[in-house]
Amino acid sequence: MSTRLPPGPYRVLSLDGGVEVPFYIIPFDKRGICVGPETRRHLIERVRNGGFSDIFLFSHGWNNDWTVAVRRYEDFLEGFMGMRRARALPRPDGYKPLLVGIFWPSTALVFTEKEKGPQIAGGQRQAVDEAVGEERLEVETLAEDLDARQAADLYELTQKATLTAAEARRFAEIMSVFFSTKDDELGLDTAISTDELLEIWRQAPAVHDDLDDFIAAPGPQTAGFLSVLDPRDIVRTATVLKMKDRAGLVGGTGVHALLGDMLGASTARVHAIGHSYGAKVVLSATCAGPLPTKLHSILLLQPALSHLAFAATVPSTSRPGGYHPALTRVRRPILATYSRHDFPLTKLFHLAVRRNDDLGEARIAAAGEPPSKYAALGGFGPRHSGEQLIDILDAPGSYHLDENVRLYGVDGSRTISGHGAISNESTWWLLNNLMSA
Repeated sequence: MSTRLPPGPYRVLSLDGGVEVPFYIIPFDKRGICVGPETRRHLIERVRNGGFSDIFLFSHGWNNDWTVAVRRYEDFLEGFMGMRRARALPRPDGYKPLLVGIFWPSTALVFTEKEKGPQIAGGQRQAVDEAVGEERLEVETLAEDLDARQAADLYELTQKATLTAAEARRFAEIMSVFFSTKDDELGLDTAISTDELLEIWRQAPAVHDDLDDFIAAPGPQTAGFLSVLDPRDIVRTATVLKMKDRAGLVGGTGVHALLGDMLGASTARVHAIGHSYGAKVVLSATCAGPLPTKLHSILLLQPALSHLAFAATVPSTSRPGGYHPALTRVRRPILATYSRHDFPLTKLFHLAVRRNDDLGEARIAAAGEPPSKYAALGGFGPRHSGEQLIDILDAPGSYHLDENVRLYGVDGSRTISGHGAISNESTWWLLNNLMSA
């Protein structure tokens, strides 16, 4: 068996009543350059000449290596088609699907211990080995963007349990590059000074000292700096930002070009599905520039992006959200799930991505209300976007979607028990409703 990426489909799946469905995986590097150009060319030629009725484009989220991404794609697809078989749902006339999975490098972080998969056999020693390996990967991923001196200082400072005032200032100088990028979802210019970054770190424990997965256990004060902030937690917030920016770059460059080529090569209906930061990948691909025609549908599963990303006008600004244009680039209403059980997106995301303009705005909000302009759509649902908020349904319940409503927030709290728990009959039924209309 060859271990190379094939120039054709990665696999052919037998789904939906025995129909053989080609399943391509198109990989991109962190710059958005396709690293499987022969596979990409084969895909576009197949799209052009294959007579497909529907193309499903999937993008995974953070912390997915190749094996995990493929398994999650196949699990969702097989569940979706299994549901259709079990319920004897009729295939539309001429139904001939094609499946495309995007792979992008997203393995630099696990947001919290709650998001780790189940431990395989090996015990405590293996768990320690895995934790050290993940920490090293996070640090080295950040160091890639630093010069040699900065990288050396980063390695030294991240091995310390606490920081002195001077060390904290040097750490902030190094890390400021990751906290100062322009926010493409809210249109905010987020240049940040060392003093502002230190102040954000100082405020975090006072506002959120109950988040033991984000804040280290309190220790003695060290030269005036709040030593309750473990440097490793700061590294983790920086990797959250770096992966967020990477998802936008990959989507807005390589995946945008791929999507344009697929739309231009066929009249097939294109359905885009993104989970977590994969939602940012597909939305950036949709909004980065003109496309030959509209997508048919977009399904966002626990999207890790601002709840104001689709806003007609972002509050306190005169600008629309960065993904507001997507509302006019898809034929069906966009569906986005959210869940109160998504711990990273309800408790941590807005802390990790807050910038200096949000300093002091984070607050204890009413239950279910976004606590910050950076609060995640997948935790609280969309706002200020002409949206409607609805409950997730089980099959065979019918969604009565008003085509004049361009965005629906779907409260999946009843069936989505965590950030990664997005492959179940209710989410398959969501996709089926979008596909069948």
